[in-house]
This record gives sequence, structure tokens and C-alpha cells, in this order.
Amino acid sequence: MVYRDLLLTALTYPDATPDRAIRSGVALARRIGGKLTFLTVRVDLPQLHNRLANALMDLDQLSDMEEARSNATADLEAVCARIAAEIFKAPIEIATVTAKLYEESEVVVRVARTRDLILTPIGPAVLADRDLAETILFEAGRPVLVYPEAAQVTAGDGFDRVAVAWDGSRAAARAVADALPILATAGEVRIFTAVGDKPQTDSGSAADFLRHLRAHGIQAKVDERLGGERRIGALLKDYVGEVKPDLLVMGAYGHARLREFILGGATEAVLGDPPCPVLMSH
Repeated sequence: MVYRDLLLTALTYPDATPDRAIRSGVALARRIGGKLTFLTVRVDLPQLHNRLANALMDLDQLSDMEEARSNATADLEAVCARIAAEIFKAPIEIATVTAKLYEESEVVVRVARTRDLILTPIGPAVLADRDLAETILFEAGRPVLVYPEAAQVTAGDGFDRVAVAWDGSRAAARAVADALPILATAGEVRIFTAVGDKPQTDSGSAADFLRHLRAHGIQAKVDERLGGERRIGALLKDYVGEVKPDLLVMGAYGHARLREFILGGATEAVLGDPPCPVLMSH
């Protein structure tokens, strides 16, 4: 299996996805391979139809102006993506969807379900990015690659170093299966295990995982770190800072209840502040 159908998302309202994040997303797509669809989300603001409010503040006109701002932002984002694709020599298609305010994530999920992998930036400039990434991760049924919006990713062929967070869980197994096309072409694969963090993560617990990777022609090195006393999210971030992988692969833990996501510790830490590009599966 190879990735052939990638999706990169960009929001337009009230905050716009930064140009740097768009360029990095296109560069990541170039590293992964396959055709990229760059998807902008234009906002549909409701008309209030309140005579008194319109007489005092002309709210309907303000709504039209904000919609026009969203549309103009989408056009500018598309230009940025096209330029990046030309520079990085990445095949790209531009698409757009229109969503009602606060329903952007649900509309994007419907598109994401027919893609191999979804890329979405996360950072302080666009507050809605976090909700978008979580909704795709837990409702699209597809792997998601989140990355810090401030990252400066260069284009290339494949990844030099990929780290895998392995704890023997279902979610970790799902993430590894989704990431095999990337792992198979990586220059180096490292496996992070937090010994003692869970009952199944004692010393040497990654041995059968190594066997599975070798069956796919992938050689890997295991990096065991003592867990149990520190939060797993902090351990994982320290490991990324030490090893400096181009990509981290990990399972996502959590579920949605009444539209509020309940997340595992490592998942919360990564979605709150990705330490590097992270491929996640649920």
C-alpha cells in the first residue's frame, strides 16, 4: 500500500491558516507522496432578519462582509498552496467547501472519509484547528497527520528518521499499520516504549513488534525509557526533543461523549502542542 490520496485542510474564519503552515503541509505531502487536495473552508454566516438590530447596527451587512472576508482568505490560501506545490514539485488539486459557522469540522470530516491521510496544522494562530483535528481523528476513520503551524518543513523524498510510540495497544497497532508506507521508506526507525507505564510495557515488550517490522523489511531500534512516575506526555516530548525525528507515529486514545472529547494523556499533550509532525490513528 502507498498513499495516493492526501488532504490538507485550511480554515478561513475567524482566523486564517498561516501561510507557513500551508507551505509546510505541502512539503509534508511531497515527502509522503501521492496527490494532494488542498481544501479551504468558506464560512456561511446566518442572516439575522431582525429589523431592530439591522436598523441599529446593520448586522446583515456585517455578516455579508465577514463572508466576503472568508471567501477572499480562501482564495489567498489557494494561491499560497499552488505556489508551494510548484516550488516543491508536488501534484495538487484545489477544492473548497462551504460550512455554517461552528459546523466546519463536520463538513470537513465528510470529505476526509474518502482520503488516505489528512494533514492539519495546530497552533495558537487558529484556535479552531484543535477542534478540527480532534473531530477528524475520532470521526473520519482515517489517519491524521498533525503538525505545529510554526514548523518549517522542507520538501524531499520520504523521512530521514521516524519514531514510533509503542505500548502494545490496539490504537498503537492501528497507527503502525496506517504508517507502514512511510516506515518502509524511512532512513531510520526508532521505537519509543515507556517501561512500566502500562502492564504490557515491561522491558523487552517490543520484541514481537520488531519481528513484525522486519517482516515488512523495516529495521528498527528500540529506545526504552522508564515510565510510571512522570506523565507519558512529558516523557514523549522529552524523547522527541532528544531523538529529533522528522515524524512521530502514535495511537490516539479517547472517545467523544456529548461532543466533548475525553483524551488520553499522550494524545492530549500532542494535540495541545505537537512537538513535531505526528501521524495519529484511532
